[in-house]
Amino acid sequence: LHEGFQSRSPVVRTLQQGEVLEILQGPQREEANDSLRLHGVAMRDRADGWVTQRDASGRVLLEPKTVFVCRAAVSITSIGDIGSGKALRKLDIGEIVEMVQDGSTEDAPRNITRAKIRARRDGIEGFVTMAGNQGPTYIEESQRHYECRVSTPLESKLASGSKSVRTLEAGELFEAIGEPKAEMKEGASRLKGRSLRDGSEGWLSLSRRIAYWLPQYKCEVSTVLTDGLEAASAKTLRALDVGERLDALDVPAEDKASGAMRVRVRADKDGLSGFATISGANGAPCLAPIQV
Repeated sequence: LHEGFQSRSPVVRTLQQGEVLEILQGPQREEANDSLRLHGVAMRDRADGWVTQRDASGRVLLEPKTVFVCRAAVSITSIGDIGSGKALRKLDIGEIVEMVQDGSTEDAPRNITRAKIRARRDGIEGFVTMAGNQGPTYIEESQRHYECRVSTPLESKLASGSKSVRTLEAGELFEAIGEPKAEMKEGASRLKGRSLRDGSEGWLSLSRRIAYWLPQYKCEVSTVLTDGLEAASAKTLRALDVGERLDALDVPAEDKASGAMRVRVRADKDGLSGFATISGANGAPCLAPIQV
């Protein structure tokens, strides 16, 4: 339940399954929105997929990151002077490094370019040759890498919400394959309502989880009919059978002790009245509203 019409407005509170609201305004459709999607691979494990680079609200989830890529095997040395430095290890082709010091230096006698770097793989720091005296490039700046700012799903297709590959964690590097693609989405259908549970008001989006309420239920999972709202202290009247139809005598209310939504009903089968739980602790519905 949100304060304002826009679905990205501040949240008032979370609605419970089985809660009933009075419609105050709407439904009204939001304007269409767009997000930017990137296809590429996660550098940690080469997992391939699509991520949202900028969401519909304008929030940037992955931002361009200046890194350098090893294009030909080259040694990391302990000092800038290649002749005097100790070799620490070799960089592998495709390995990612970051500059520790801004810019590079020219080793004029040897006609090579050197720079101090940090390897992303193990954090080792040292000096490398950026370009050789015969023209080969060992380390090249990348224009295709992004750093994840907040955890975001890596998905199998361009369409957001498609099958999840895994979650990219904050700080992970992502290499884009191609340019960002815009994903246009129709605006959500929104309505303003007032909860009959506590009187709170706000806006929500219509979805398959929201349905117009009629004061009739069908028993989906065997549960009990009790003589009071609080299940723990109430007396059991009888068990409700799967498939039984029930008429609601009041709007659903919360059992404060358990947090479950309960409703006072009358059974069609024998006219017995009492309270029944709408959904169990695992969220599975015990009673389902009958839709006409």
